[in-house]
Amino acid sequence: MSHDIQLIVFDMGHVFIDFEWEAVCQGFCTRAGISQEQFQLVLKHIGSLGYEHGHIETADFIAAINEQMVAYGNANPITDKEFHALWNATFRENLAMAQLMQSLKRRCKLYLLSNTNEAHWQFIDNSYQVNRHFDELILSFEIGHVKPKHDIYHEVLKRSKLSAEQCVFIDDLPQNVAAASEVGMNVVHFQGIDDLVARLQAMGVMTE
Repeated sequence: MSHDIQLIVFDMGHVFIDFEWEAVCQGFCTRAGISQEQFQLVLKHIGSLGYEHGHIETADFIAAINEQMVAYGNANPITDKEFHALWNATFRENLAMAQLMQSLKRRCKLYLLSNTNEAHWQFIDNSYQVNRHFDELILSFEIGHVKPKHDIYHEVLKRSKLSAEQCVFIDDLPQNVAAASEVGMNVVHFQGIDDLVARLQAMGVMTE
């Protein structure tokens, strides 16, 4: 392993936890009896409430969804249980990535850096024990910052007490990778486990 790289920072969604957001949206549409176009307007409103920033509690978030859907003709509000089932539908663990992270954890520290919200995080961690992989969890809803804002990457450096050059950041979204690079981190745009392994080997983080 390279003596320069001491920390690997992982994104979560579409890296080691997979899901289909379109199917989640369709689930809400079917339950509420509204169209995809109407639900997109619901999403636009609730997206402005800052759930991923931790600006609104889950109960208030559910109430806001119901308020919006009632406006489009849904007279039967979803229950808390229904919300969690719909909101967390399709999540599943990438087992190959989980195995890779356990291997990497024996070599260096691993951090999680995720734009997520309270309901998603509680479901994913309870279902897949995500925290077992990581030395530190940096979750947007807990710290009030989201990628690709530089503040959230500086939080990694603050907690780790490492320089940006000693960190590798892995994410599936180009804008998040670009922001980490601007901060000075080594970066990998995640495009599958085989490509990731090859890139980590090229950096000297893994041996063949």
